[in-house]
Amino acid sequence: MPFSTRWKENPLDTVESATEFVSTRAAFVAQTTLYGYVRTRAGTRYTALFDEDLFVQSLNIAKWQVFLACSADLAGFVAASVCEGGDRETEARLALALFRGALADYPEPEGAGPDWEEEVERAETRLLARRSDADTAFMGSADALVHWAPISDELKVLDERIVRNSIRFKWKDVRERVASLLRAEAVLQDFGPATATATATASASAAASATGD
Repeated sequence: MPFSTRWKENPLDTVESATEFVSTRAAFVAQTTLYGYVRTRAGTRYTALFDEDLFVQSLNIAKWQVFLACSADLAGFVAASVCEGGDRETEARLALALFRGALADYPEPEGAGPDWEEEVERAETRLLARRSDADTAFMGSADALVHWAPISDELKVLDERIVRNSIRFKWKDVRERVASLLRAEAVLQDFGPATATATATASASAAASATGD
C-alpha cells in the first residue's frame, strides 16, 4: 500500500486534523528521505535495483520502519506543542492517540517485516516514557533512517552525518507548519472528552475490582 502524502493546509484544531497531519507529513518525510538516500547512493543503478527481490524486500521493511519512527516523533512533537508547559499525562495520552491514528491508515502494512508489532509497542512505550522537546523530538526518525536504509554499513558510516542532516532539514519545514497551523487550545478541548471517558472507565473498573463485581 503506498503512503498517502496529499494534504491541505487547514488549521490543526481537532484531534482528527492533527492526526491527519501526523500521518501525511510523517509519510512524506519517510518517503522522501529514504528513497532520496537510496537513489543518491545507487546512482544510475537505482531503477535496476527494483528487479532484485532481496533489495525490494529490504526497502519495503525500511519504508515502514522509517514511517513508524517518523510518526512517533511527529506525534510526540505535536502533542508537546499542544500541551506546552501543561500536564505530562495528557501530553502522553495525546501523543499515543495521534501515533495510533496515523498508523490506523495502514492496519496491515504489507512487507513491514516480522517484527512490526514489536516495533510499534516499543515506539508506544517511548512515547509514554519521555517528554518531547526541540532538541530530541526527531532523533528517533534519524536513527531509523540510518539503521534501516538498505545501504552497506561501510557506506552508512561515511554518510551518517549527511543523512541525519537531510532528515533534520525535512523536519524543519514540518515544524514551521505546526507553529503556523496549530490551534492548541482547540485540540486540547477536542481531546478532553476522550480523556474524561478514559478516566471514568478506569475508575469504574477499579471500583468494580475493589467490590469484587
